[in-house]
Amino acid sequence: MNRTDLTTIINRQNRVVYTLLIVSAAIGLAWVLWRHQYLASHSSPAHLAVPAASAR
Repeated sequence: MNRTDLTTIINRQNRVVYTLLIVSAAIGLAWVLWRHQYLASHSSPAHLAVPAASAR
């Protein structure tokens, strides 16, 4: 195995690692944004202030 083969393998591995880092960062960001929206919509006082139906 010569130097150019080793450099090619390392560059390919770097691309894989960087791609996985970007994908995991995007998934993490999407999770944080979804969780923020979910908690904001489920903990608002307007959600709890729905009048009850009459018992007639």
